[in-house]
Parts: sequence; structure tokens; C-alpha cells
Amino acid sequence: MDNQLERLGLRFNPFEPAASGAPLGLELWVPERWRTQMHELLNTLESGQGVKALAIQGEYGSGKTYLLRWLEFVELPFRRIRPYFFDNPGVQFYDLANRLLRQVGRYEFAKMLWEYLSPELPGFQMTLFEQGLIPWLRSVKKFKRQDDARSVMAKAIMKRDIASDEEIAHKLAQIVVGTLDQPYFEYRDFVAGRRGAVVAEKEEPPYFTAIIRILKKAGHSTAIAFLVDEFEEISLQKRLTRRQAYDYLATMKRLINVARDEDFWLIVSMIPEAAEKIQQLEASLWDRFTSQGTYEFRIPPLNGEEATELVRWRLREARLPGEEPPTPDFPFPEELASILRPTTISLPRRLVKVAFYAIAEAQQKPDMTVPFTLEFLRQIEERVYPAPEAEGEEASL
Repeated sequence: MDNQLERLGLRFNPFEPAASGAPLGLELWVPERWRTQMHELLNTLESGQGVKALAIQGEYGSGKTYLLRWLEFVELPFRRIRPYFFDNPGVQFYDLANRLLRQVGRYEFAKMLWEYLSPELPGFQMTLFEQGLIPWLRSVKKFKRQDDARSVMAKAIMKRDIASDEEIAHKLAQIVVGTLDQPYFEYRDFVAGRRGAVVAEKEEPPYFTAIIRILKKAGHSTAIAFLVDEFEEISLQKRLTRRQAYDYLATMKRLINVARDEDFWLIVSMIPEAAEKIQQLEASLWDRFTSQGTYEFRIPPLNGEEATELVRWRLREARLPGEEPPTPDFPFPEELASILRPTTISLPRRLVKVAFYAIAEAQQKPDMTVPFTLEFLRQIEERVYPAPEAEGEEASL
């Protein structure tokens, strides 16, 4: 163990330099104020039918990605909602299918569907069924029964009300049967019309509905949730042309239409400027998405008490086992929230970065006084986030 970290009463530095998203290996925590408001919104959405859409708004560094990760790893699984996280799901509808299925993985998707359909495959269960999907596929291939397996599986898909279209059922069955020869997805697999494609040509909406049903039914979930981060990258045209931005929003609209009869959640995060831009580009979509502003969560800035608890939570996760620190804030002073600027305290990203560099520098200076002094922390803060009048403030956000 690093002797300097041990002097600080820590096993590792619990703050990360990028301070973006969720920290690795640490239990996720959100302020009680955020948790209470989110619970109220989620409870209301959960009581309804069809698509549940929610827009999360916050400034850069306010904790949007972190909040999505908290939903992904903590809150939604508790509600038996299976989440899928996207930082940019793609412009076209099949881009979304590509990102989703590649995230799930071909083998996992095939195994999930195969196990769910097993009661409908009496002629193919054999003793190998208990050994797993791969031995089953090897047996099917050995006896040259791939076509029979596809046919029986496609009929089972339709019987289980996953899809009513024969081509869609066939394509889904092909994902399973073809897994032995290609146990992973490639982008070309989602090019409609291409030989060997796993998508049904000109059948995007019902095909995508079938995928959602598989993920929900075979995954034993009450619902499926898509968490889309950095929505502003599209709406503000930072990466895409205006035409592509319209296509992206059209994809979101189609997704909502496709899933309107399913237990499906769509949660997006963005900065406030992006929300305004979306309303200019697609006002009807925004009103429908948020139910005219009802389902919006605006992340509030941290107050001093919440900032203190964030630092303490991280420190508790990294404490040396069996050792009690002099104060809950050690190696930081107890008045940390009053030492740093309000702009640093109010934004989680800024607070975490300042805390990281304070501990990192203390590791390099064995003679440094602990707990950290006011002067030391203000020097770190000024170096990481220069005062507003200093050049480069905007770039540091």
C-alpha cells in the first residue's frame, strides 16, 4: 500500500481525475433531495401503461451521467426494469438495433431466447439441452438440422407472441441457429437486405418491438429501459448536420411509437440549452415526451451539506479497515464546504476533481500537513478551475 495514502487514512484515492460518470468499484450515492424527486417521478411513470419517457436536465458537471448510472445500477434493477445505457444510439432506426444487440451480445441474446422457447422445441430438446446452447447447436449442425431448427424456433416465436410476421420470426431464429458459426454481432449484420442480415427488410417497427419483447419476457423483467446520455450532442449539432439531427429525433419519435404498447422506458439526459433546441426542432415530440413538462427532472446544484456528504461517502468507501479517522472529513478539514467557491461546491464534477488533485498532490509530499489547510485547497482549486475572470475558465468546465 502507498505509505502516503496510509498516512491519509485511505486505501486508494476515491476521487477520479475525469470526474465524469460513475466511479469504478464504488457504491453509488445520490443526494436525498435528488432521490426523493426521482422516486416521485418514477413511481408516477410506473403506474401508467405504455412508454414511460423522462428528460433529465442539468448543466455540464452537474451529475447527469452519474444519475443515469445510478438509475442503471441501483434504482431500475430494484424495480425489475432491465436498463440499457447509450451515449449515442445512432441516427437511423437500425443503428439503434445494432447498438442494443451488440451491447447485449449475440451469445447472451441467443441463449436468452433459446431458453425462453425451450418448452416449444420438443423435437430438439434431447439430453443435450441441459448441457447448454452450444452443445445443442453442435448437435443440430452435426445432424444437418439447422433448417428444421430455424423453422421450429420461428413458429415458437410466433406462438409466444414475440412476433406475428414470419420474416421477423425467421430472422430472430437465425440469430440463435447462427450463433455457433458467428458468436458475435457485426455492424453488417444489421444492414437490411444484405445476405445473412439478422434484420427484416422494411420491417423496422415490428422487428424492434419483437426485440424489446424478447429482452423483457426472456429476461424476466417487468420493463425495458433505454438510458440515453449526452442528448445535447445531437440536438446542438455538435457531431451531426442539421439533417442528421432531424433524423435522430425522428428515430426517437419512431421508437416511442413502436413501444407505445410495450412496457418500455426512455430516459434521456441533456443540458438546458439542448432542451430548448429540441423544442425548436420538434416541439410536438418534446411535449409528447415530457407530457408538456410533467416528466422533467432538473438536477439542482449541490448545497453545502450535500457536498460534504458526497466527499464523506467517497472517503468512507476508501478508509483503511478497522481504523477510525479523526473526523469524518479527514484528510479534508471539517469546513470544506465553506472553503471552496460556491461554483465548485455546487457541481459534483468540480468538487470531485478538486478532491482528487488534493489527495494526489498530498501523496507526493510526505511532509504536507493534514488535515489539508485552507491555503492548500484554494491553491488546488485555482489550479484546476481558475477564477471566472481568469483566461480559460470556459474551457475548464
